[in-house]
Amino acid sequence: MNTLTSNKAVLVIHDGRKGHLNPSLAVAEVIQEKYQLQFQTFQLPIKLSKKWVSLFKKISNFPMCYQVFGQLFFKIEPTEIKQAEIIICSGMPNLIYAAYLAQKYQRPLLYVGNLRKFNEKLIDLSITALPQNVNCEQIILPTPPVSADFTTSTELEKQHEAVLLLGGSTTEYPFSKQDFSNMIRNFAHFVHLHQLKGSVICSRRTPNLDLKSLDLLHDQQIDYIDQQQKITLSEKLAQCKYIFVTEDSITMLSEAIHTGAVVTAICLNEEKTDELVEKYLNYQYIQRKSIAHLAQIIEHYSPIKRAEMITPLVRQLDMLYFQGHFQKMAHSRKKHKVYA
Repeated sequence: MNTLTSNKAVLVIHDGRKGHLNPSLAVAEVIQEKYQLQFQTFQLPIKLSKKWVSLFKKISNFPMCYQVFGQLFFKIEPTEIKQAEIIICSGMPNLIYAAYLAQKYQRPLLYVGNLRKFNEKLIDLSITALPQNVNCEQIILPTPPVSADFTTSTELEKQHEAVLLLGGSTTEYPFSKQDFSNMIRNFAHFVHLHQLKGSVICSRRTPNLDLKSLDLLHDQQIDYIDQQQKITLSEKLAQCKYIFVTEDSITMLSEAIHTGAVVTAICLNEEKTDELVEKYLNYQYIQRKSIAHLAQIIEHYSPIKRAEMITPLVRQLDMLYFQGHFQKMAHSRKKHKVYA
């Protein structure tokens, strides 16, 4: 094992959203496990509206202006930044803040996710499940990074349980409140038909369930878990043989895949899909059903082994950063490369 004998740490920037925090923590966890370098987290000190996000993305193409603008806008900085060897983040609001810190303190920046026209020259390493047309180093993984808590659960014996993971409406997936009600009704039918123990877990974006849905869950003795209840999602998913998850949440979908359960992605239209979902379907990581066909599952799947995820990540971290200490690459950009 490579070991860094330093009191330096990895700094994870997040905004409290699990969909942004969990992928970053998964990368930090790999670094901690492989290189014995601890990580610390820092929550975004200011909420960025869509207008500010759009403005910062445009200004990112002018690094000197970006730094000046960031200095005026971001009044609070993490005390841990001076001890940080590297910064990791996921989600555009976090990237905007982390890129400012990385530029000011000359720290390498690892970003988990799609750059969406943000200036890649402010990024040192992009970590995604799909290649991007950008000019920075990339690591392509089977899915976005997932914590070991999910990947090691494949070793556990599955219980006779099923869970429905609900996200929320997005531009790409405009689920309505009625759609969520229909999902719950069809899930309840599936649980009753197969005599399973069922659970429904809501994300922070899930709309409030109507009384009919809540009554149905109560009548069918299906556990209802919202964001107010403290649960360990990895432990819950590890018990389930069947996982249904709305397609809007990339993080929940990838976490479900790594458990080794039979995963069904719930969509609005089975004829319309995107590149990432197509990848999962081709590798038989998931099956995909519309709300009306939710219960028509097929019992085949290809669970991912943890080594499949971390080997490309560790290989490139070794090459790029862990040659003694992290090396800043801002002044020696290479041509576009993809490591799979």
